[in-house]
Amino acid sequence: MKQPILLIGLCALAGCAGRSQFQKGYEKGAADAVKRQYWIEQSLQKPGKNPEKHLSIYKLTIPPDPDPGAKVKRVPYEIGIPIVN
Repeated sequence: MKQPILLIGLCALAGCAGRSQFQKGYEKGAADAVKRQYWIEQSLQKPGKNPEKHLSIYKLTIPPDPDPGAKVKRVPYEIGIPIVN
């Protein structure tokens, strides 16, 4: 009777150890992907690597709500949308 319980306990411990190894590998892979993306961004921002880019900011005025029966009155406001050409 003690042998099946012992066997189940050993299998459970082995399964936990395997999952731990899997989790460690997954975390290393995720960290590697983040590092790779970081260095891609760094290389794209190096001067002379990319053609000259032009930044334009388009201003857009958002009008107030035209509903006269609205309980909340809104005021017009302006937002800027950056565009890189």
